[in-house]
Amino acid sequence: MMRLIFCFLFFFLFLLSLNSQELPGKNNYTDDNGLRQGYGERKYPNGNIQYHGTFRDDRPVGELTRYFPGGSKMAVMVFCDKGRRADTQLFYEDGNLAASGIYVDEKKDSVWKYFSFYDNYLASTETYDLGKKEGLSAVYYPNGRMAESFWYENDLRNGPWRQYYEDGRLRIEAEFENDQRHGGFVFYSSAGRMEMKGKYHRNRMHGEWTFYDESGQKVSVINYVEGRPENEDELIEKEQEMFRQIEQMRGRIPEPDESELFHPGRP
Repeated sequence: MMRLIFCFLFFFLFLLSLNSQELPGKNNYTDDNGLRQGYGERKYPNGNIQYHGTFRDDRPVGELTRYFPGGSKMAVMVFCDKGRRADTQLFYEDGNLAASGIYVDEKKDSVWKYFSFYDNYLASTETYDLGKKEGLSAVYYPNGRMAESFWYENDLRNGPWRQYYEDGRLRIEAEFENDQRHGGFVFYSSAGRMEMKGKYHRNRMHGEWTFYDESGQKVSVINYVEGRPENEDELIEKEQEMFRQIEQMRGRIPEPDESELFHPGRP
């Protein structure tokens, strides 16, 4: 009797070993409808993993990880809510975090954070509502202070535009309307003194623009008509330099690489 039980157990374990050997063959399984089901992965020509994760009806479920050809992580996405939501981290090839945020229905949503490639600090943030910018977008200095901020409505800049010096003092206060500079504009020195004041009309300087020296005294007034100065010869080098600095300071928030995040392996 004992020998019979032993033989049965041996046979049972043997069958289990066969099943375990067959599991890798079930990777990348596609059902009769052409939909991926279960664990799936793909490799680069060099043999390194390109991505791996679990699929249900051709959609990732749970954690999906993508890799650079060299082997380091490119992206980690955790899917939930029947695949509608994906908590996402994107990485630089050296392994440092590049961006983090949420996708809903394959569209960016809520607050996205972007990190500097060189120093790993929080470089900028953007706020989304199902793929459209809505609310605060900001750029930061390495010390953590805000460098620049915009407000968005329905993917267009609307509302206050602010720039700051690295110590936190206000540099520019202005307004945007329908993605154009429109309304009052004031430029301050690093000491907090007003140096320039005027207005924009539909992205063009319009009306009187007043310039001040370091003591706060008015040094010149330039009248603009739809972006063109009437007394252009009065523009001095200092004033021209102010405009150059303003344009250079305007933030450029990076976008994450979203290629193949939701449909890995498809052309």
